[in-house]
Amino acid sequence: MTIYIPPNIKVVVEGDSGEVRHSQSLSEFLKKPSINLQTAAYGNTLLDVLIEESYISEDLVLKQILTGNAHADATRLIGCIAESLIVNLCNEYPEVNRTLGMYARFGARSHKKLDDYVAVATGSMRTKNKYRQHYNPSDTQRDIIWVEKDNTQNQLLCISSDNNVSAKPAGLQVKASHDGLSYVLPSIQNYHYPILYFDLNNDWGAVNKAVMNNHPESTLINPDEIQHEIKHILKGYFDIIVSVIRGEITIEQVIQDAKYDGDSVLSTGIDVAEVTRESKLILPSYLIR
Repeated sequence: MTIYIPPNIKVVVEGDSGEVRHSQSLSEFLKKPSINLQTAAYGNTLLDVLIEESYISEDLVLKQILTGNAHADATRLIGCIAESLIVNLCNEYPEVNRTLGMYARFGARSHKKLDDYVAVATGSMRTKNKYRQHYNPSDTQRDIIWVEKDNTQNQLLCISSDNNVSAKPAGLQVKASHDGLSYVLPSIQNYHYPILYFDLNNDWGAVNKAVMNNHPESTLINPDEIQHEIKHILKGYFDIIVSVIRGEITIEQVIQDAKYDGDSVLSTGIDVAEVTRESKLILPSYLIR
């Protein structure tokens, strides 16, 4: 079946005051969003993370060892960015915090008690500055932990099946890849904690099936269970970072396209205009992918 898309329908990213930042025909957008749309939609929150985590130098260059393979270099960086994004979501949305905290402690249901705990990325510069005692970038098991808000020395603990045995601290491992069968599956048995896997090439189902068949004791978490848009945000970040590494755009251009002024928040909501011959779709950032 062939679907006809009227040529005059556009996807538009607007600023807070209604000004048009960038637009693209819907047909082209469905094939591949332009990098200008990506930077306008995702640039603000990406810059927030890059600056907070000190991934950008004073002369606006990515502080990363590059190998000449932009795709691989961007994938390594996006895994670290994913951790920061998860922490942001947990801080912003209690239901996300409860769901991920449930998995981290090997629980069967979310609980409001988890509202007393805050998510912390063990390798994050934010953690180094705010929760130095929990900063441990060499932790190979837990990328995300939870600490008690009123007493940050205390960590969230796993549910113990034996009341006579002390529970171990809760936590999550985070993975982001375009090929989970090659990257996640071979090493999954080495992790003692659930893995939140961001399938940047939409292979989560295949990877999960392989995990269940070969390593049924392991737990793989689908990011759609947390918040559907988070994976699309990461994909947008990835495209921008690849373009920066390849020299197709600069950090300065990202700042200009995003009209960056700091302290951004994740975009929510959607406003779809009535479809006419001159229609435009006004989309929030999480749908620009």
